[in-house]
Amino acid sequence: MDNINLFQLISAFSTSIDFAETGFFYDDSYLNAFQSIKKKNGKFTNHSKRTAYVAERLSKQISSDSEFLKKAFFVTSLHDIGASFYIEEAHSDKVQMYKHSVKGSTLIKNFPFMDEEASLAVKYHHENYDGSGHFGLTGNEIPILAQIIRTADAFDVLYDDDKNNFTQRKHIAEWMNKKKDVIFNPHLIDIFIDVQSKDRFWLDVENIGVNPKIISDIIPEVSLNISWKELRDIAWVFADIIDSKSPFTYTHSSGLAKLINKISGYLNCDEEKRTKLEAAALLHDIGKLRIPNSILNKPGKLTDDEYTVIRSHTYYTRYILSQVDGLSEITDWAANHHEKLDGSGYPLGISGSSLSKEERLMGVCDMYQALTENRPYRPGMSEAKAFSILDDSVNKGKISGEAVNVLKKVVKS
Repeated sequence: MDNINLFQLISAFSTSIDFAETGFFYDDSYLNAFQSIKKKNGKFTNHSKRTAYVAERLSKQISSDSEFLKKAFFVTSLHDIGASFYIEEAHSDKVQMYKHSVKGSTLIKNFPFMDEEASLAVKYHHENYDGSGHFGLTGNEIPILAQIIRTADAFDVLYDDDKNNFTQRKHIAEWMNKKKDVIFNPHLIDIFIDVQSKDRFWLDVENIGVNPKIISDIIPEVSLNISWKELRDIAWVFADIIDSKSPFTYTHSSGLAKLINKISGYLNCDEEKRTKLEAAALLHDIGKLRIPNSILNKPGKLTDDEYTVIRSHTYYTRYILSQVDGLSEITDWAANHHEKLDGSGYPLGISGSSLSKEERLMGVCDMYQALTENRPYRPGMSEAKAFSILDDSVNKGKISGEAVNVLKKVVKS
């Protein structure tokens, strides 16, 4: 029975967006106007969650309509979904800040219950109230959801995780209030000034990364479940993001999903299982959004430390997917693809009967897919060479011979 909570799923996937994100550089006047707040370099830890929290607090002062609040939560949680396509450029190129908005506005249409209003909110979330933004929209020409995101997003850019919240309250509030009618909708700033005047706001902002109840408490009070097919459709969106992180894995997740789908058809799996296996394959490397591109794209041999970092991606895949009730099976299939029968795999080091047939199959197919793809340190291998390596791993007791035989029959058919 389909029972996947979309709010939990969006919240979990917003974590993966934060993993991918390296921050956005605004125009110099925006950044330099607030010298007492440290400019954020590196990852925006909890950026999507914190932005969604602030946006939802603002939205609840504007309307009590559940549909409006639901959409506000979704679009704010996913407002930077297009950012991972331009990570390096977004660090230094102002134009790319706006390109990620356009890309995100296209991607968000693939999510259940997202419409043109949601798409426009993402597209215009960097517009300035005075018309100085990239698209030149002014005042209420900017969709209200985009204005809410702009306000909440700017707050988090200014907020510094490395400082106590009480040392920042006055400066951030004063700066945002000063930018009424320039960057921000003055009515929204009035709401923000009122909302931030409560201690709870700042303590929630400070602790949002360690207390999941902060987000769950502000999620709109509507139950919204999606089907396995809808999950798979969302997974395709994130597979595109995952694969685009590196030119050497540009078709890895999608290629694995297609391969798994062929095999599940060959094994006469029912439609639900085929859909779930496809979703697991699409999401198996979502934890790689946590891995720096400098390591993923390194042309030479990785150091021991770098290899340890690479290996952690399966841990983060489990971390993200395990936040969603009802995904335990898919989580295991996705996150255990580097475990080995002899216990030498990672990150759990489980072995033998602890690995299901689906996990064994996912691991074997992932190996084959990776071996036949180009990597920064080698060209893709031939089918024969790849199977030779798989057969050797079978003989060493590391992977399933049964799974390899099934893979051979499908690939060679």
